[in-house]
Amino acid sequence: MKRHILLIVFNMLALQITTAQTLRNFGAIEIHGTGQIGFFSSLENDGIFETTSGLAGFYGANLNSISGAISPHFYDIEINNDEGIFLQIPLKVSNNTNFIFGDIITSKASNTNYLEFISTSFYNGASNFSKVDGYMSISDVQSFLFPIGDETYLRPLGIDTEETTSFFKTAYFFENGTLDFSTILAQKSDLQSISKTEYWVLEGDASTRITIGWNERSDLQSITDDQDNLTIVGFEKKSSQWVDLETADRSENLLEGFISSTEFIPNDYSAITFGILKTRKPVSRRGYNYIITPNGDGINDFLYIPELEDFDGNRMLIFDRNGLKVFEKENYTDEFNGKVSVNIAAITRNKGLSEGIYYYLITAGKDNFVIQGFLYLER
Repeated sequence: MKRHILLIVFNMLALQITTAQTLRNFGAIEIHGTGQIGFFSSLENDGIFETTSGLAGFYGANLNSISGAISPHFYDIEINNDEGIFLQIPLKVSNNTNFIFGDIITSKASNTNYLEFISTSFYNGASNFSKVDGYMSISDVQSFLFPIGDETYLRPLGIDTEETTSFFKTAYFFENGTLDFSTILAQKSDLQSISKTEYWVLEGDASTRITIGWNERSDLQSITDDQDNLTIVGFEKKSSQWVDLETADRSENLLEGFISSTEFIPNDYSAITFGILKTRKPVSRRGYNYIITPNGDGINDFLYIPELEDFDGNRMLIFDRNGLKVFEKENYTDEFNGKVSVNIAAITRNKGLSEGIYYYLITAGKDNFVIQGFLYLER
């Protein structure tokens, strides 16, 4: 009991409330065990704030910020703030980030401030209503789905690399990339045009395959009427031209879907978006993203992920595009066929889930190895 009292006193001495409703840390603070701390105002961190356990929550109804001379390092965080949290310094999370409501926001004019994940980091609940609106990074993973977007939509980007030591940083822009990176297309490529609606920025020195998705706002129907002309393009720094990154996987609906590239080095490119080819190039579907077509023909009727056979035990979660959990299963094998699981109430139980993109999160094995990605449900 005495230890708990001393910890509370120490925390009070290390935190100062300023007149602008900002908590200022100028000491050395840790969250112990299952301890929790909630921030209902801004945090100015001028001291050491590194925790190896516990939860830091960011709450309220007004836009708050995290600033100061030293970047804080949390174990678990959650955000439930109507207007979001603005990062003026990097914020590091080593375990779970729980997105409830509100965005973690950074300036897109500079990549110096960002939400930083490491190999053991994961997240829950990312949706149109709660995500990273700005820059985010992760290190030492082979696959990851970044929960990034803008103030309106979650517009994730997935990476898949063979490297075991790597660092990636990314952000999404609902802007015309040709205004910043010109309209020049590589002369020797089969490119006809590129999207002028949105683009992603991705940094990384490891060869990787990426997956990005589109929605109705992407307006791909204005530049093509055939998904087999669709590809991923990057603005190459060396040539100052848009080049085809080529397609390894693609879904078949121009209103909503996803597309995966072949391998490339992200640091060679300033921006990434959708491109249209002069000639049709159908592709076979493969990789960490899946198509589910539960029509009873025996092909892709159920979600089957062969990598799970390498682990003793797993837990599968599937979320819709708004972050609503629609499926949950311990020791998953191949049970998902487009319907909600029995322990989740849903008005669509009898009809099944609607066509579109869904996100999956798997923790597998005794070390809780994380597999994340998204699937497309076709009907």
